[in-house]
Amino acid sequence: MDKSILIVCETGISAALLVSKMLEVVRKRDLDYDIDYSPVSRLDEKIAAKSYDAFLITPQVARYQEKISAQIQKESGKIVYIQPEDFQYMNVEKMLRSVIE
Repeated sequence: MDKSILIVCETGISAALLVSKMLEVVRKRDLDYDIDYSPVSRLDEKIAAKSYDAFLITPQVARYQEKISAQIQKESGKIVYIQPEDFQYMNVEKMLRSVIE
């Protein structure tokens, strides 16, 4: 597995769509990425079960920035805050670039 990415969202509804779109791009580019999502309420559970290389934080949960940072602090993964316009237009290519860089 090249990269393991966790998308952190409010309830998971829009993140499910984002995961689907990301997987399309990952498959087209023949990348070996594992992409999952978690609502903020289940973040501790997710990171206890698996280690992630990157965390994509959706705009809806940016207000929980301190809480999320504290939860992820023990992880070595990169934290990327998705820009509202990139999330709105599902700019998956830009989001993936931010994880790779």
